[in-house]
Amino acid sequence: MDYIGNKCPVCDKYFHVGDDVVVCPECGTPHHRECYNHLRECANTSKHKDGYDYQQDLNNSTEDDGEFIICKKCSAKNDSSAFFCSKCGNSLHEIPNSQQNPYVGNNQNTPPFSQNGTNVIMFDPLAGVNPNTDLGDGVTVGETAKFVKQNTPYFITIFNNIKNFSKSRFNFCAAIFGGGYLLFRKMYKLGAIITAIQAALIVLELYINYYITSSGAFDKYFEALYTYDTNAAMLHFSKFSEQEMSVLLIYYAISVTMLVMCIVVGACANRMYFNHCKKSILKIKNTVDISENRDDILKKRGGVNAPLAISLWISYMIISYLPVFFY
Repeated sequence: MDYIGNKCPVCDKYFHVGDDVVVCPECGTPHHRECYNHLRECANTSKHKDGYDYQQDLNNSTEDDGEFIICKKCSAKNDSSAFFCSKCGNSLHEIPNSQQNPYVGNNQNTPPFSQNGTNVIMFDPLAGVNPNTDLGDGVTVGETAKFVKQNTPYFITIFNNIKNFSKSRFNFCAAIFGGGYLLFRKMYKLGAIITAIQAALIVLELYINYYITSSGAFDKYFEALYTYDTNAAMLHFSKFSEQEMSVLLIYYAISVTMLVMCIVVGACANRMYFNHCKKSILKIKNTVDISENRDDILKKRGGVNAPLAISLWISYMIISYLPVFFY
């Protein structure tokens, strides 16, 4: 018998596909084997003397499940109008092969593109990838989607390409915001290191820029550069003192270093986040007791840290405007 959509009377959690279920031979009440072994008896033992029958009680239940669809993957309840499970992203509808979307990969079923004669646009949080697909080290797409939370279609597609083809994609947001983006995605250790380096470079650049703009020795040099007069710029450059030349070279070195850091972070951000997700998910799976709700923990530890990102942006704006107070 399929007990998906029913709850274990001991732990009060839904039965999932593949769960080890033990059924009471007297009343037919299903239990998780672990729960049954812990209790050492049927949860409804006290009702046996009254002729209790689990199936009959289930049929007589007054709970109206007509408003819900039970996910066959994770047994979560979803609104009847939903196409995909809000918990694991699995398809809630089984449709004939002729009606499946031919552009969806990995054999994941999707509902038809019309319902009751009305065309609808559907959002697939897993980007057409089967939630059971292994991304490596036993971490599945469904688990990764719960951990990522925001912008899952983009990251699931990227992660799947990294796993299968070792190809990633340049992340422009990471390139622009650097370490702040990594902190936003809760890669705290790596994000803190890159943010500290970039913050130091920004402060040093602002300080040198203040020195340059407040010194008349650089005015004619930069004026020549802005007018594309190379000969005049080189002439003024040759007249710089040793200290002024060192300051200018350091200024250029900082600008080049910051540009290189942006490119490197943008090129590596998706791979770094992929490794971070797998490492974090494996840690949760290996340390969190099975009796706890791992899905909630995945969502809590994953996702983004918006307050931290806003704080970093405010700090950056404050630092950027500090030189104004020195003029």
